[in-house]
Amino acid sequence: MIAGIVDIKDVQHIWHKVEPMLDRVCNRSQGELLAKDYLPYIMDGDAQLWVAVDDGNILMTMVTQFIEYPQKKILRVTAIAGENFSELHKEFNDMFESFALDNGCTALELWGRKGWKKMLPEWSSKYIVFTKDLTKRMH
Repeated sequence: MIAGIVDIKDVQHIWHKVEPMLDRVCNRSQGELLAKDYLPYIMDGDAQLWVAVDDGNILMTMVTQFIEYPQKKILRVTAIAGENFSELHKEFNDMFESFALDNGCTALELWGRKGWKKMLPEWSSKYIVFTKDLTKRMH
C-alpha cells in the first residue's frame, strides 16, 4: 500500500475516482460543500488531497487544510472517505502528524461524526458543534 499527498499536477488524473468517495462524505454533512467544491481549493494549494492506494485501487481519500489562528496553526481534516479505516489509520498517522509538524502546526483537528471517537482514542473531544437549519424560515 502507498499513502500520501497527491501532487497538484496529478489531482486531475485521479479526481474521477476520488470525487465519488468525497460525495459520500458530503451526503452526511450539513450541506456546506459538495465534492466538486473541494477541487478548486486543492488546485489552488489551499487544501491537500491525500490518498491510500493498493494494487492501483484508491482505498481512502482525505482532504486537509491549514488553519491559522492568531495563537496557533493546525492541520484540519475536512473530509475522509474510504474503507479499512482502522488499518489505514495506522499507516497514515505518523505521516500525517509529521506533515503537520513539518509545516509548523501544533495540533490536528478532524471534522467528523461522533463515531470517529472510538478509532481515535488518543484524540480529545473539546467541544461539539451544534447546528440548526434556518432554510425553512427563509421563505
